[in-house]
Amino acid sequence: MALWGISTSSETAANKYAIPKFQHEVDRNRSPWNTFADVRGWIQRRYKTKVNSGISTRYFDEVLVPVVGLNSTGAVGGTTGIGTAGPVAVFFEDPNQASPISIGGGATTGISTGATGYVHVVFNELVFAGAGATVSIRAFDANNANETTRIVGTAVSNTGTQYAWAGSAAAHGSPDVYTNFNGQITNRVAFAFTAPSTVLTANVNFLTTTVTAGQTVAIGGTIICVDSVSGVSFGSSIRVGSALTNVSVVSVGTTSIQIGSASTVPYTIAAGLAVTFSTRTSATKLSIDLSRGFVGVITDGSNGVGVISSFTSQFGDVLLRNVAGAGTTSGVGIGTTTLTVTA
Repeated sequence: MALWGISTSSETAANKYAIPKFQHEVDRNRSPWNTFADVRGWIQRRYKTKVNSGISTRYFDEVLVPVVGLNSTGAVGGTTGIGTAGPVAVFFEDPNQASPISIGGGATTGISTGATGYVHVVFNELVFAGAGATVSIRAFDANNANETTRIVGTAVSNTGTQYAWAGSAAAHGSPDVYTNFNGQITNRVAFAFTAPSTVLTANVNFLTTTVTAGQTVAIGGTIICVDSVSGVSFGSSIRVGSALTNVSVVSVGTTSIQIGSASTVPYTIAAGLAVTFSTRTSATKLSIDLSRGFVGVITDGSNGVGVISSFTSQFGDVLLRNVAGAGTTSGVGIGTTTLTVTA
């Protein structure tokens, strides 16, 4: 049974966090992040909607391998359980919610200001996540710099009827029914957050080259000969030493660029001086604060004790993933490690 992650109770990166070892992140149809342990054994949850998390009300479970005591903290029926539930992956839900989704779709498409996004925290066992548990999200400009106010993602409540193979009914071959549980019963907890109402602005460098002909940039002297104009277009910004700082380009030649006369200064630009071109970008990049983990009440489905709440320690940054997710009938979704907010 070593392939099924129960040969050891150690939950580390080397042990794939005690999840099925034959399931790979690149396998989009049988993602390990939708496989978890409950009293039945290893379960694979297949979502039937685009809400691929604990707030989904349409899914079916497939028992991959029945194992008594798999989600316990001790030995049951000769099987050593995998211990207390712990996180195995953390990522942003792809805002496209398409099926299938290309890798990095959320990072390149992004969400708009004021929109609702989700962080998914995935556990290797069924857990009970109380509404109000939180994760922290960091916000940077397009250069991943100039951090601004952090954002709080909050575990929302599934208002529908929820089922869990965890209690007394499970011993008699049926799931327990929860009609008033304020939270999510799942292995994949969704934390909702609101994107910033405004975005940060920064110059993002895309080309570094040199001046090829020395000249004094003054009124009337607005053309600068450069070694390369690759990717440069109207509206790009140029920086040349202390003479020019993020000045707008008004036209592009084959070996030169032109700036507006209002931007000129009486400085000599010598041949060989470094030139940097950039694009003025209005966007905020969000990343999950791994150092904080989550805060709030999330308990292990097998014994009701608290789960491992840290995203660091033996887990480390490898929890932050761009991974396959649950999908609809025709494919799957992709989570992402970075989410861009645009105006």
